[in-house]
Amino acid sequence: MNNRIPVTIITGFLGAGKTTLLNQLIKDHHEKKFAIIENEFGEIGIDGGLIVGTDENIFELSNGCICCSLNESFYETIKKLLESPYPFDHLLIETTGVADPDSIIKAFLSSVDIQLSFRLDSVICLADSENMEDLIYEEPEVRKQLALADVILINKADSVQSAYLTELVQLVGKINPMAKPYPVKFAKVEGVNLLNLKAFSAKNIEKSTMSFQNLSVFGDSVVNQSSYLAKPTNHHHKHDIKSFSFIIPGNFDQDKFNLWMQSFLFFNEDTVFRVKGIVSFNDVPEKHILQSVRSSYMIQPGEEWESEMRFSKLVFIGKRLKQDLLEDNLYKLLATPVEKTN
Repeated sequence: MNNRIPVTIITGFLGAGKTTLLNQLIKDHHEKKFAIIENEFGEIGIDGGLIVGTDENIFELSNGCICCSLNESFYETIKKLLESPYPFDHLLIETTGVADPDSIIKAFLSSVDIQLSFRLDSVICLADSENMEDLIYEEPEVRKQLALADVILINKADSVQSAYLTELVQLVGKINPMAKPYPVKFAKVEGVNLLNLKAFSAKNIEKSTMSFQNLSVFGDSVVNQSSYLAKPTNHHHKHDIKSFSFIIPGNFDQDKFNLWMQSFLFFNEDTVFRVKGIVSFNDVPEKHILQSVRSSYMIQPGEEWESEMRFSKLVFIGKRLKQDLLEDNLYKLLATPVEKTN
């Protein structure tokens, strides 16, 4: 499993700069042999000067990399890449600008066959600084792309005033406070290796979970006591996104927790975008690291607990989620009941 090929998924709305980033990564990393999957090969397209030949829908590039289009099922495309004679050591996937990328992300979390050969390194979202504020309110796909990202590149930063750029950084921070925002020009980040972020590793998930502190809300909502969702009060902000964390003392009952989490994510897959967390299970010596994308989730064992008091910390990112009801349900999953404190 240590030799699995890292995967970087590039998302963003039309015109945000995904292909610019893709071409930049190819040119900047001569030491890499990339495999590239594009949703719209030939329409968006990589740099045409890099293409030197074709072989059964797999395009050879001048630097020794290969590229193919996602014109069949995702799993068939992956299979063709693995069976091709071209060796590669990093997979780049450029998603179509008008689609929710969660199905591709979920494949690397839920498919055992894919996990044998690949490990998801990060999801990078490109946002066009000139148009992103309007698109956030107008296009649900844009909000999903931002919420699912590990890194957000606010592209074309030189085309807006610095004060407005600061506001955009704050805006994406409210939608996804666990992502790293970078204002950039021509999709180029200085001093950051975007190909080795290891955002989905247990160590980095634990670190980002522990550093998360603040509740942030994008949009307006009012609590509805009968469900997990909060009803919107303003039609202009009807797709509100929230992010908040819970620290639950003690240990969860592992069976109860797994059953509840599976059910919760299944029934709320349209409103829960990401969940990350450190979980303590009763009679289990290791910390467990939880991560989910929409309805798919995985739990990995981490380091053993030491002498500190046991606790669990969970971070939720989604729209119209109700903090109090979620917290009440989490307390009910404890192996030994603990009184909830305000």
